[in-house]
Amino acid sequence: MGGDLVRASGLVNVPELITEFGGDPNALMAEAGIDPAAAGDYNSFITYTALAQVIGQAGTDLGVHDLGLRLSRRQDLEMLGPIAVMARNAERVEAALLGVIKYLHTYSPCIEADLRSSGPLSRFSFRITLRQLPHRPYMVELALGVILGMFRMLVDEAFRPVGIAFCHRPMSPMTVYEDHFGCPVDFEADANTLTFPTGVLSRAITGGDGQAHNLAVRYLGAGRRHRDVDQHVFELLGKLLRLGQANLVDVARVLNLHPRVLQRRLALAGTPFEQLLDEARRTAAEELLSSPGVSLSTIAQQLGYSEQSSLTRSCQRWFGEPPLAVRRRIGARRAH
Repeated sequence: MGGDLVRASGLVNVPELITEFGGDPNALMAEAGIDPAAAGDYNSFITYTALAQVIGQAGTDLGVHDLGLRLSRRQDLEMLGPIAVMARNAERVEAALLGVIKYLHTYSPCIEADLRSSGPLSRFSFRITLRQLPHRPYMVELALGVILGMFRMLVDEAFRPVGIAFCHRPMSPMTVYEDHFGCPVDFEADANTLTFPTGVLSRAITGGDGQAHNLAVRYLGAGRRHRDVDQHVFELLGKLLRLGQANLVDVARVLNLHPRVLQRRLALAGTPFEQLLDEARRTAAEELLSSPGVSLSTIAQQLGYSEQSSLTRSCQRWFGEPPLAVRRRIGARRAH
């Protein structure tokens, strides 16, 4: 089971759509524990559960049960960041789809995709690995709507699937789904899939840039180069710090391990959890101190300290000077 994380770019255009239907997106995000300022920011992380809570609760409260489909018309592959660059600059459709599948975890570790071919038909499937998720049908409909948009970007705007299948029961009249996807739609299926002619896989993608594709692949691949448990934990801590989940129990949960098992593996790697947390805090502190608009109290909170004095002591230990001196030094270095 993947970790309950997703990039905040998953919220792109969500507040605007909710507002159009008379809802209060800021109230919904606050209730889900999301800072509205993070909405649409690829470099910020939120929980996937919170994202589902905002979208699903809005659809339920406003009576807009096809909110996921409506949102998919406004979202596209660009919210996946470098994955989008890789896909649209691939040589052929198959290479683009396989790349999306391979690197989808960099957008969210709790969603998976798969591509299977059987004679004249192929199927692109999507799965949310979280066992408990509020408003799951909204998120699946949003995902398959975005996947349809991806195919239209890679193939052409006139692309129509052979069929669409959802695991859940319909939430809207059948005509809503058929109008959206332009093909037959089935429900209560074994998998959430988009079926299309296999010949589409060999189609060349027009307007691609091979250099841009290679740069995106190298960037995405760099995120996978550390497979040792200590490096994996370090990367997770960098993401979980700002969610207030940078502790042994939460990290172990994301990795689907018992905390004691994780501790043993880290001990074998020669890097205790406390040391990795300290390194992650140092890295995050340096990044946050480089932003003049972020107060020291906010930085302390982001690093999981209950008091600002803890940040001061840590900076003295890490950098040999207090936080404000670190901030001035970084600013002076950038000015030159």
